[in-house]
Amino acid sequence: MQAAASSADSSLPTSIALGLRRVYIVPTRYGYLLGGLLLIILLGAINYDNALAYLLCFLLGGLSLVAMLHTYRNLAGLKLASAAATPVFVGDQAPFRLHLESAVGRPRSNVSVLWVATPPRGVVRATATTLNLSTTDAQATLRIPTARRGRLPLKRVRVESVFPLGILRAWAYFETSASAVVYPAPRGRLTLPVSPADVAASALGSAPGTDDFAGLRPYRPGDRLAAIHWPALAKSATLLVKRFQGGGEGEVWLRWQDLGLVPEREARLSQLTRWVLDAEQRGLRYGLELPNASLPVARGAAHAAAALRLLALYDEP
Repeated sequence: MQAAASSADSSLPTSIALGLRRVYIVPTRYGYLLGGLLLIILLGAINYDNALAYLLCFLLGGLSLVAMLHTYRNLAGLKLASAAATPVFVGDQAPFRLHLESAVGRPRSNVSVLWVATPPRGVVRATATTLNLSTTDAQATLRIPTARRGRLPLKRVRVESVFPLGILRAWAYFETSASAVVYPAPRGRLTLPVSPADVAASALGSAPGTDDFAGLRPYRPGDRLAAIHWPALAKSATLLVKRFQGGGEGEVWLRWQDLGLVPEREARLSQLTRWVLDAEQRGLRYGLELPNASLPVARGAAHAAAALRLLALYDEP
């Protein structure tokens, strides 16, 4: 299952940099508490005409202004260089890998990256990750839950920071076109539709495959070097090749029309996904035939990824 989902969907490098007018800043709840405390100190200083109270109030106020500058600079100039995602199955979390760069070569500390869901769901903070950037770049991974097959767009990413004192929060948004392909969940009770000829050959033990050793045969041009039986060559000076049987060089077609007993569309896609994984696991060569697309007979991780992608994007433009 993991081999079939090894390819990645990625967006082109966007190189979106946060300009000076794209970073917003507001006090945190600790900032509001500090502001209230400063107001009380100032009122007390005015009431009692206490110079030390004035000094403390203005000192803390000046410290807050300096912290505001550092909080703002922690995000200003940050750049999203690229975003990519790995295909997953429905129910798994889609990992989006974000490549962040410091455009001005300045280190950044405690930068949080969050996924912003479409309204009215708001910000899903369960997908947040915090990182520290060196003078070059850093990688952030957002894991977003999936509930249905198809494309899962990332759309908007929020970055924020409360560095250095935690009394002010600066935030900004990155817009990206990255999306993850979500495969249908591999479910279904129907067995793989192997042809009767392959079943009979397997029962007689004559189907070629890779499971069981079935003896030696003379070498034929085109045989793999790994299949040559070198001890036999040393003993008899005859080039022999190891022969195996079972598990498959059979071929099978996975057709939409063969699922007439499965009325729901999503259930058919889940059954075909189950068949693709089963055929790949058994080492069979298989083709996929859908009402709007088809894949020729082949096998391997790339073929499985192409088949699963067709199933995931079925009836999508």
